[in-house]
Amino acid sequence: MQISQIVKRLGEEQRPLRFLSSRILARTGLAERFGLKIQRRGYRLHFFNTALSMTLWLYSSERSNDVDIVRCLLTTGGTYVDIGANIGDLVLAGATAVGPNGKVFAFEAHPRIFALMTKNLRLNPGYDIYPVNAACGDQFGWARFSDMRSDDMNQIGSGKILVPTIPAQNLLPEEDIDLIKIDVEGFELFVLRGLVKSLERTRHLLLEVGDAHFVHFGYRYADIHDLLISHGFTIFAQNKVQGDRAWKPIVDRDHPFPVVQNIVASRTPEAASTWVA
Repeated sequence: MQISQIVKRLGEEQRPLRFLSSRILARTGLAERFGLKIQRRGYRLHFFNTALSMTLWLYSSERSNDVDIVRCLLTTGGTYVDIGANIGDLVLAGATAVGPNGKVFAFEAHPRIFALMTKNLRLNPGYDIYPVNAACGDQFGWARFSDMRSDDMNQIGSGKILVPTIPAQNLLPEEDIDLIKIDVEGFELFVLRGLVKSLERTRHLLLEVGDAHFVHFGYRYADIHDLLISHGFTIFAQNKVQGDRAWKPIVDRDHPFPVVQNIVASRTPEAASTWVA
């Protein structure tokens, strides 16, 4: 990044000095050397040299909405599946919700990020978590995976890293699943196709959608909509453009998603009014 870009970025930040220190601590390895930790609600994370680590250290409330909805959709003793787990932030949020008697399955494709996630899991013992270093899709095989500096935006389809791809349903138990969360930068449709057997036993899904992501992988929101509706789910979304935080049903299979956001698919639509906004 050029000096002019750095100055511009500092001017845009609410906490420019902490932003600068976060980059220095992460990029130089000092954060890990000093053993710095990021305190979350009920668990801790190592301060690694990753985009998400720096963001969470800079802004403690970042992703709090995601943590809230994951916890809201889970029950004590239940089962949670996180596909696109990154360094394990929402994995551990879900683990604290289902508790030591619940189960958590965490899929992360990038080998370096997966290794960091497992370190975060060891930092928070006492939970029944099954980490899987593989990309999820609709068939077994191999795929290229990106290795960007903005490592929370890595995606399948390009890059120098070769990763195995698997239908996630083959590693999930034949029992009820409270929540499947999918955040794979546009590959969501193919992940869902590799979950069709598990969907019949799943109460809720939380997945990222966005028109730009659909175009990149050559499909439309209608493809996701039709698949989920055919399996008995009702789909809900917040209106991010208008800033409306209420979860409202989406009935239009051509519903636009101009900004990347989460949607929820649920078998208990009557409970939507109780979800954390």
